[in-house]
Amino acid sequence: MDFKNIYYLFISVLLLGIISCGGKEDYIPPAVKPPDKPNPPQPTEVYNKPDFTLHKEGEPFNSYRGLVMTGYQGWFCAPGSGCSHADHQNTAWYHYRENEVFEPGVLRNSIDFWPDMREYEKQYTPGKFIYPNGQKATVFSSYDKSTVMLHFKWMKDYGIDGAFMQRFVAEVIDNPKGKDHFDKVLESAMEASNTHQRAISVMYDLSGATSAKLQTVINDAQDIMNKYQLKDRTKQKFYLHQNNKPLITIWGVGFNDGRQYSLTDIETLIIGLKDMGFSIMLGVPTYWRERKNDTLPDSKLHDLIKASDVIMPWFVGRYNYTNYSNFHTLIEQDIEWCNKNNVEYAPLCYPGYADRNMHPNNNIGPRLEGKFLWDQIYHNVKSGAQMLYIAMFDEMDEGTAIFKTANSKDVPGNEAEDNYWVLFQNGKYSIRKNEVTGLTGNDWCKTASSLNVIFQGIEDNLPTDHYLWLTGQGRKMLRGEIPLKQTLPVRN
Repeated sequence: MDFKNIYYLFISVLLLGIISCGGKEDYIPPAVKPPDKPNPPQPTEVYNKPDFTLHKEGEPFNSYRGLVMTGYQGWFCAPGSGCSHADHQNTAWYHYRENEVFEPGVLRNSIDFWPDMREYEKQYTPGKFIYPNGQKATVFSSYDKSTVMLHFKWMKDYGIDGAFMQRFVAEVIDNPKGKDHFDKVLESAMEASNTHQRAISVMYDLSGATSAKLQTVINDAQDIMNKYQLKDRTKQKFYLHQNNKPLITIWGVGFNDGRQYSLTDIETLIIGLKDMGFSIMLGVPTYWRERKNDTLPDSKLHDLIKASDVIMPWFVGRYNYTNYSNFHTLIEQDIEWCNKNNVEYAPLCYPGYADRNMHPNNNIGPRLEGKFLWDQIYHNVKSGAQMLYIAMFDEMDEGTAIFKTANSKDVPGNEAEDNYWVLFQNGKYSIRKNEVTGLTGNDWCKTASSLNVIFQGIEDNLPTDHYLWLTGQGRKMLRGEIPLKQTLPVRN
């Protein structure tokens, strides 16, 4: 073998050794994989943890705890419905009218929302109100049993537990026509309560009452107790009980707006109702705990509250969406005080307000598609509230109604046939044929048309039952059935 061949053999062996040391020719080291990044934490849904036994459908209502109740005015009536208010021209169209008429024009009607009338069995035509489609507008009468039955059906359909039936002392006591009206509405509501298995409770509104009338309230309450046998659960199965007694409400306790009865009068009323066998809820001012602003400073108010079973503070008009957060601490401290003093606390929530047909100076409290109402429900539940009071079911006058009212695009016109004058003087409104001049300070006189008072309506992008549905969702949140969220729930 020559030197050349030996050289090539040596190089081949050398290369073979190098290759064998590195392993197989086609081996490719695996890429270095970076460590797995942990998935970002997902938000955990928080649910309310109720401190009450969930009410079961069809069972009696043994406690306000866990319930979402609404206030029910029941005060509307129309000629032809049998309501005795219609016997006289100046009271016809009861609670629809203003200045003794029910016609288009500011101070000529009292409602700011118009009912969605598509489901009512009985309807009444005022005559001068015209829908945008050219048809004459209609309204309902609360005196008709079919109206009340429909309203309680809606409560059931949307998951609202029931209603506090307003009984206005100034309209019922020593007023036969008013008593006839509210007796008939209450009778219909008691039947509707049993039919639709909704909670029901009587609430006396003391607005306009006097010391002399409060004794008559005791007599009126005794008549209701006897007629409906409220202590016998087999007779009025769904009447709301608290602490093993039927619950009755006295609204208007402790306000400092010059009422013609004292806290001592209220004490006598509470004792009388308790002796009769009722448990007591008090409707109190916003600042009841601190006894300031809208509240009497008298410490006796706290004694009355401690002697009651439930309190409900009045919040309508006290705040709107932009400043509600200023009341968070107030409500939280209210709840803390009530827990320490063994009193149940039912915070009020409302969807918005208007009341411009009767008071054109008033601002409108916007509903914001339900954001305002939901914000209140959320904060109250988050703060530990165990029950809610929704103001109101059918209050079209002040514009707090949650029941089905017409969309903005469907409300009747509110333009008067004549361009009369509206006078605001010494804090009161009146209608004038001619302009009043020489006014000073805050007094004014303007044409009705220049005030541009129109009927409010449910937002056009929402169904007319939106606020009923939203209230039912609030009940689910209170019961821990849907997450505790400040954002509006989405309707499927």
